[in-house]
Amino acid sequence: MDISNTVRRGSTLTKQDLLHGKVPGDFFFRELAERHHGPMAVALGGREYCKGEYSVQRRTYPFTTLEFVAEGAGELRLGDGPVQSLRAGCVFAYGPGMPVSMSTAGKAMTKYFLCLVGNKARRVLEEPVALMGRMQHFGGHAELREIFDLILQEGKEHGPRTEALCWNSFCRLLLKLEQAQLRGEQTRDPQLETFTRCKRLIDAGPERFGSLGELAAVAHVSLPTLHRLFRRYQGVTPYQYLTRRKMNEAAHALIDTDLMVKEVAARVGFDDPLHFSRVFRHVHGVSPQRLRESLRAPGGG
Repeated sequence: MDISNTVRRGSTLTKQDLLHGKVPGDFFFRELAERHHGPMAVALGGREYCKGEYSVQRRTYPFTTLEFVAEGAGELRLGDGPVQSLRAGCVFAYGPGMPVSMSTAGKAMTKYFLCLVGNKARRVLEEPVALMGRMQHFGGHAELREIFDLILQEGKEHGPRTEALCWNSFCRLLLKLEQAQLRGEQTRDPQLETFTRCKRLIDAGPERFGSLGELAAVAHVSLPTLHRLFRRYQGVTPYQYLTRRKMNEAAHALIDTDLMVKEVAARVGFDDPLHFSRVFRHVHGVSPQRLRESLRAPGGG
């Protein structure tokens, strides 16, 4: 893969890192050789934290690439087009033969990228989403970030279905982008934005909230509004969503650490280990102790 015509400063990802795999855990590499034939696939991707002095200029890039700005701001120029302002929610695509200039203009920025291979890689970003060589801003972009995070998580797995899972998630991402374009999301939906803000607060740390009242206070919404938003946009109550996120965090802790069950309970905000165990069993169908035993049993991993 030839990226010798790339100039990059201020990023956590360097040319040497990319070529030799010496990168943080925010990147995955399925194929490092560009491929313009055969079936389509997500070759590599990641989440990149760009510092205030970040700057990249490329005369070309071997992969068809989709990028998404999750946080921060910057500037972008695709091909011979005008310089455009980047902000959270901006999505753009480029490919071989297209010059790209990007900088953070003195401000930090978090962005995701996905590189595609295959004989129709460029076409899937030309129609129907029409993002090749252009940038578009999407409102309610927390959903997009969730899918990018999912692809990033799947891409780092090593299994017989990893490639298919990544591609299926990417197709879902394309459908979300197409749906947003059809809805004309340039017109803001304040209620959706409020919901995504509340949902992101939970996702960032469900253990911080001992009650829905605490969440509502931090989000600056009323409890009835919180219930209405989650029912409308998530299809569950905010309590159900918060509890599920807490139990997911608890399951990870039980699998990845040697903490006692009561310590895991306290970590996710439960003072009573028995109540925690009942809720855990209700959500996952198995008790915390049984989960631990199954993992330690022969053949349980």
